[in-house]
Amino acid sequence: MFPPFILAKLYMKGTLKNTENGFEFSLKNIIDSTMLSGIGPIVVGDKSYEGAVIKMMLGEQEWQGDQISKTNLVPVKMGVPLRVMIQGDALPAGDVKVTVTATTSDIGKIKFDVKDKVQ
Repeated sequence: MFPPFILAKLYMKGTLKNTENGFEFSLKNIIDSTMLSGIGPIVVGDKSYEGAVIKMMLGEQEWQGDQISKTNLVPVKMGVPLRVMIQGDALPAGDVKVTVTATTSDIGKIKFDVKDKVQ
């Protein structure tokens, strides 16, 4: 199991921003290539998001959170940014706490917290 402070380095600081349909941020795998078998919940501020409201983009490929499973894995290569888009309300300006929970095929469940400022 990786310590939370190492996992927090997966989050790309300064990428949290509002979009037309909610908000987004980016992650970058700095540990080792893996297969993602689950995503969520993602908690931002005091709201929790999971399932179809989470969308992930890796290059031109796109997955909804409820489509990612042990039988529909998402390849996450080391060093390649992964956009995480959340459908919901826009975030207020300022600092916000983001908690990311995901499941990988090799490590299992990972969870980490970061603080970022809405751009």
